Amino acid sequence: MAPPITMLAIDSTSLALLACAAFVVYVYVTRRRDLDHIPTIGYSDPFLSWISSLRFIFGVQSILEEGYVKYPGGAFKIPMIDGWIVVLNGDHHVKDIARASTDKMNSFKSTSTFLQYKHTLGLPVIESQYHATVIRTSLTRNIGTRFEDIHDQIIKAYDEGIACKGKEWIPVPAVALQIDVICKVASRFFVGKPLCDNAQFRAICEQATLEIYKGRFIRLFPEFMRPAASRIVTNVHGLRAQMEEFVGSMVECRLEQERLHGEDWPEKPNDIISWLMDGAKAAKQPITVSDISSRILLVSFGAIHTSSATFTSALYQLCLSPENAQELRQEIEAVVNEEGWTKDSVSKMYKLDSYFRESQRVHFLSTLPVGRTTLQDFTFSDGLCVPKGTSIGINVYSRHLDENYYQNASEFDAFRHAREDGEGQPLVTGPAVDYHPFGHGRSACPGRFFAATELKVMMAHLIMNYDFKLEKDEYPHKMIIESQSVPDYNVKVFFRKRAD
Repeated sequence: MAPPITMLAIDSTSLALLACAAFVVYVYVTRRRDLDHIPTIGYSDPFLSWISSLRFIFGVQSILEEGYVKYPGGAFKIPMIDGWIVVLNGDHHVKDIARASTDKMNSFKSTSTFLQYKHTLGLPVIESQYHATVIRTSLTRNIGTRFEDIHDQIIKAYDEGIACKGKEWIPVPAVALQIDVICKVASRFFVGKPLCDNAQFRAICEQATLEIYKGRFIRLFPEFMRPAASRIVTNVHGLRAQMEEFVGSMVECRLEQERLHGEDWPEKPNDIISWLMDGAKAAKQPITVSDISSRILLVSFGAIHTSSATFTSALYQLCLSPENAQELRQEIEAVVNEEGWTKDSVSKMYKLDSYFRESQRVHFLSTLPVGRTTLQDFTFSDGLCVPKGTSIGINVYSRHLDENYYQNASEFDAFRHAREDGEGQPLVTGPAVDYHPFGHGRSACPGRFFAATELKVMMAHLIMNYDFKLEKDEYPHKMIIESQSVPDYNVKVFFRKRAD
């Protein structure tokens, strides 16, 4: 005889309640307890912390400000949708991170986990980060050698992007313009002509910026689903296949030339493909078309995304400060009239350097740019113990607005950092205890010297050749998602050719 329907319903309800109770017990039993000694901004409870994780997505600034006031010089933790991050407030924390070896805490591990490089760019990129050495050495050493290419491409890119006629003002989407210019300049510097003139090649490099960042959402899937999710969430695999079509024959040809004529064969191209191939050999890594293509995408991601956002932020501020533009113009004219356009002459534009340093201080791209993952249990100099596998970050947002470091810290002071003849001047590329846009310590951004040169030449060119203004006399709103700043893509800057 079949059991009554009511009994089945009661049994089903009891089973559901029992399953829920078991899940709650499982969550509480398996919760991470090794961070309990660090105070939380928001809820620590495994379930309620989800509410706080939503606040982290849409209101990270208020969280960081609250933690900075409550725990001056100390630490606190914040729940994210997929884990916890420990935020550090003190100078001693910054110094401890700078001194820590990469086998104790690692910035690339932090980024690669956050963006899931394992499932997008591939394991070889994680297992050997020789591309960072290439950027720090070969790429940086060639800035002076290839400066003429950089300057020439900036002139051409702006001529194409700003179609001014006579004295008329031309509205141009600001972010799109800078992405286009930076992509053209980076492509010219990285691979030279004729490849840099190929619109499809540049489109691949530009799209890499968005597609690699989409890897952030792969973390929302269980580990066993992430390989498949990477092909649904992002198009990095498709971009790599397209990049392989461009560079595959070049890599094979260069390997053949090496076999025939030796490592320094005649007419060996001085570009990022050669630099990466040499870097792979130095790191004792196999040279494959797939791996070289992945690393070109990764370098493009770093070169285009951060530089375009940094430049746009500084340009918006300069639109609101025409008196600063005039003072910068006088400096640029004096330097160029005496020394022309060279890497060394650009390095002597001290007020321009100060302008970018101040812009990066006030108009942040990331509230937590100094990120690390601990590879071992780590004890800071104040006794704070952080277990292995913890994501940590310096509270750069609050520190950059701290009156103890900067007088009238909330105000933009264009030449706050400038010194007479640059004597003792803190430069935009120089991480310090109180300044961290490019990271800090031995893991500071290896491409910052190329980025700084490129951005300063771009701004100097605009200042010398154009007048510019915003449609509204106010700094454009930007969106903050988690710790990242996203500029408004709809904002337009009006340009007009300067009469003289």
